Amino acid sequence: MSDAAHCLAERLAHAEAFAAKHGLMLTPLRKQVYALVAATGRPIGAYDLLAGLEPERGRVPPTTVYRALDFLVEHGFVHRIESRNAFVACCEIGKPHQSQFLICERCGDTVEIPGEELAERLSATAPAQGFEVHKQVVELSGLCGECKAK
Repeated sequence: MSDAAHCLAERLAHAEAFAAKHGLMLTPLRKQVYALVAATGRPIGAYDLLAGLEPERGRVPPTTVYRALDFLVEHGFVHRIESRNAFVACCEIGKPHQSQFLICERCGDTVEIPGEELAERLSATAPAQGFEVHKQVVELSGLCGECKAK
């Protein structure tokens, strides 16, 4: 088994264990969507997920995939990358955290960086300005080390 396949197998096992421990229904479709997101390693959109599901499931309605993604986001299996309308697997399933994302403009590689300190500072600043925060997303866009070197 390759390193990538081994890593994906570990991620799937961890996701299944988390779901079982918390009484969450990780249905075959949800598991398959999670596996596709985790295997990609970069943000993937819903329509790319539909294409990835088609060989095994045939045509799947987009609403079905969006419902699976909603479940996966709600329970912390994946994050939504707002600027790309795409999804990445969470680096720490089961550990509540705020994340920031480094997104390469050229190759699309995305790195999740947990950072409670920054999230707390941003959240504390908003009320001082009379602003009520409902959702916090921090995405930094630029070039990864590999693309920068090219």
